[in-house]
This record gives sequence, structure tokens and C-alpha cells, in this order.
Amino acid sequence: MRLYRPVFVLACGIFAAASPAFSADLGPGAAYVEPVPIDPWKFSFTPYGWLTGINGNVTARGHTVDVDESFIEIAEKSDSFAALMGYFEARKGRFGFFTDAVWADLGFPGHVNYDINRSVSGNPFARLPDFKGTIKGNLDINANAQLDYQETIIQSGVAFEIAKWGNGSGPGYTALDILGSARYWSQDVDLSLRIDGKLTADIEADFKRLGLKLKRKVSDSRSVLVARSNDLEWVDPVVGARMRHVTSSGSEFNLEGDVGGFGAGSEFSWQAVATYGFDVNAFGTTIRSVVGYRALYVDYSEIGQHGRDGLDWVQHGPVLGAAFRW
Repeated sequence: MRLYRPVFVLACGIFAAASPAFSADLGPGAAYVEPVPIDPWKFSFTPYGWLTGINGNVTARGHTVDVDESFIEIAEKSDSFAALMGYFEARKGRFGFFTDAVWADLGFPGHVNYDINRSVSGNPFARLPDFKGTIKGNLDINANAQLDYQETIIQSGVAFEIAKWGNGSGPGYTALDILGSARYWSQDVDLSLRIDGKLTADIEADFKRLGLKLKRKVSDSRSVLVARSNDLEWVDPVVGARMRHVTSSGSEFNLEGDVGGFGAGSEFSWQAVATYGFDVNAFGTTIRSVVGYRALYVDYSEIGQHGRDGLDWVQHGPVLGAAFRW
């Protein structure tokens, strides 16, 4: 026991001498490092309705029909109306990916560009002696068109945030994104054109030698039904920008614009969208409602085997939807 006691005392002394050195290595106190926050993926899906009116014209195999119809007029006159629309976006930090899809099947009347009330008069017997004749004719053409139109528009692309003002990623900030995308168009146009023509001719003839005068009125009418259909399909490159403003209460205002085509697909296209998102309580559940207005213009044409086909119109109207976020 006496042998172990000095050894134990010696070991304690060595440990006591070394302890300050070890403590000095740790310093007066290690600084706390704040963990870097993880920015997770954020997703949103918004099914919506676009109450579309159309202004412009459509050409199918050389037949051009003017269209100037509001959504209410299309809904009242349409014999077929169906639509599916939705917007999806995935976002992480400054980057985002989005897809917008529109499918619609519409049928509504149009107006055809035809001159009417053509009149002619003359005396085809002027070279005959002792004879006087006059023919007056009037041609009246009325055209009614029925346009059945099915469209699919899918736009997919990327968004990159280039500026942000306000309170970081929390409530109450404004951000500016640049957008790059491709917009796919598929348009199925079925044009039924009914042309009604009426010819009225007044004929007067005076045979002086025979003492005979003749007056006749001739009238005839014909109807012709012309059906034309063609499918149009192309892809437009698109560039644009979007401003996002989030209020302190969590409501969100988006303003977006883009241009595309540039002759690569269509001759030119543009889009303008303004939406406002806000929370409402319904049946004990909070729902993000979205209201706004959207306008989409395109000018596209091609020369086919049977003539020119194309679209030159703007679709526009209110947007109503509900957003689901996770």
C-alpha cells in the first residue's frame, strides 16, 4: 500500500499541472455558430377559370372570319363550351420552375368579310337599230359563319429572382423575376360557312319596228355551304418579367408580361397578366383565392395546300382561381 500511495500522488500532480494547458487550448469560451437556414422547395398549384373574350380574325384555307365576341356572348351563342386550366410553380430560393396549361373547346358565330349589294346596269343591244334595251341587276350576298375552335396552350419555363426589396423572405417584400420559357400552341379550327346569294334583274326592251315593249323582273337565290377545317401547331420562344409584391398580411399581387414568337413560331405574340391572391375562410378552412385579368395575343399564319391558314387575335378576360400551397 505504501508503494502505490506515492505513485497515486505523483499522477495527480502531473494531471494537475497539465490541466491548465488543456484549458488554455479551449480558450475563454467557444463562440456559438448559428446554423445556416435551409431554404426548402415551395410548391403551388392553381386551377383557374379564364372567362375569355376574343377579338380579331381567324383564317382557314383562305376563308377569313372576323370574331368580336365577349365571354358572355360566346357563352350565350356557343353550342359547345368546355375548358380546363391550371398553373403550377416550384420554387427554391431565387430559382423557380413553372407550367401553365390551357385547354378550351368553343363554338360560336363569326362574321365574314364579303361585299354585298353589287349593282350593274347597261344596254347590251346598243348596236342593234330601232331597239333599246336596259338591264339593271343587283346581287346581294349574306354570309353566316359558325366557328368551332379547340385550343391547347402549354407554357413551361424558368424564373430567376434578380432583385428583392423589403423584409427578406418574410411578409412585406417586393421581388422582380426574369422569365424564359417556351409556349406550345395547338389550334384546331373548324369553319362552317353558309353563303346566301340573291340576284335581282330588271329587264326593259323596246322594239320600235314591232311596237312592242317588254318589262320583266327576274329574281333567283342560291345557298352554298362551305366547310373548312385545319390544324395549326407551333412553339414560340418567350421572354418576360414578373413583379411579386407580398403585403404584411400575406396577400400577394403579381404583375407579369412577356413577348414571344419573333418569327420562329408565330410572327409575334404577347401576354399581360395581373393577379391578386388573398386568403378567405370558408367552412372553417383557409383558402387562397386568386382574381385578376389576362390578355394573350398571337399573330400566326402559314400557307397550306388549300390556301392561307392563321390566327390574328387577342384572347382576354377575367381570371378566377384557388391556389394550393405546400
